[in-house]
Amino acid sequence: MKKRKLKTSVYIFIILILVIILCCIFIFKSTGSKKYYSKEAINYIKKENIKNIYQYDYSKTLDEVIKSNNFNASYLDEYLNITYQDQTDFISKLNNYLSIGYSANEINNIFKLSLKNQDKLLSLSKQNDFIKYVGIKNFNINNLDRYNKYLEENNKDIQTTVTYVNINLDKEFYTDSIEINPDDDLTVIVNKYHHLAKDYVPKDMVVLFDSNRGAKMIKEAADAYKDFIEGAKNAGITLESTTAYRSYSYQNTLYTNYVNEDGKEKADTYSARPGSSEHQLGLAVDLNDPNVSGSRLDDKDYEWILNNSYKYGFIVRYTKDNEPITGYMEEPWHIRYLGIDLATKVYNSKLTYEEYYDLYIAEY
Repeated sequence: MKKRKLKTSVYIFIILILVIILCCIFIFKSTGSKKYYSKEAINYIKKENIKNIYQYDYSKTLDEVIKSNNFNASYLDEYLNITYQDQTDFISKLNNYLSIGYSANEINNIFKLSLKNQDKLLSLSKQNDFIKYVGIKNFNINNLDRYNKYLEENNKDIQTTVTYVNINLDKEFYTDSIEINPDDDLTVIVNKYHHLAKDYVPKDMVVLFDSNRGAKMIKEAADAYKDFIEGAKNAGITLESTTAYRSYSYQNTLYTNYVNEDGKEKADTYSARPGSSEHQLGLAVDLNDPNVSGSRLDDKDYEWILNNSYKYGFIVRYTKDNEPITGYMEEPWHIRYLGIDLATKVYNSKLTYEEYYDLYIAEY
């Protein structure tokens, strides 16, 4: 009988221990993750008699604002609804956005933008209707009005709209063209919106191994071109260079002759204006198949170039499908050097170089 009572007591003891453990776990889960205001914030809240704070969930933003001595009572509701960001300048930016007139929701979205866009917003008056562009990688707050206008006037999605406006397709070709300095940058864009200085000459150019006309490219591109020609030969394709680097003055003469022959409007569809030609970069070369009569290339040549040039660091720059974006008629013979890694990425993306550059290289 005593043994049975003892056994029962042991069971009860074990059950009590288990209950206590479960209660402890419950209490820990209920309160262990709860956050409390810092001593500095609590003291300030008491001192300034800021009422009703504790009826809301803990706000790290409010806590940090108080600790930084930048608390503004008129922004209390916003502080409570703004998600804290681990940025060194978060508090100063936050108060500046509030002073401009942004709501808590708008500010939460602002902090989803790139740092450059965040900084740009600080120098502008309040911008409206930007939230729908949040999450678009290449969004540029400076183009907001242009995005909205293009979106209204064209049947394009938001991502396409942002990219097209960034590459200036909402403007006429050669409008607001920007002068650039390549500074040995293989990725540089030269087109109808980005031009080179008259005196720009690439460094480290060499004559192409197959040129009897002295055609030149920068050495890295020239070496890759040799491999490209040998690769074509191994595939039964015979190619040779016709022209590569062109100076500003040479392009000017060429373009002027075309204008005199066909008129400016037509010439612009197949010839770059001086300063706007990739040939001046020393990174582009035009090709020819000496076995084809009446044309630079045949279909077999073009198909091989289109599907293999990236393996040697080149892309076909102007295709028929890309005419509305590049502004040039199809030129299957014109290839541009980017380096194997970048050329492969551009080829696989199926985008024009303008689009790819804006989406993956430009920083906004």
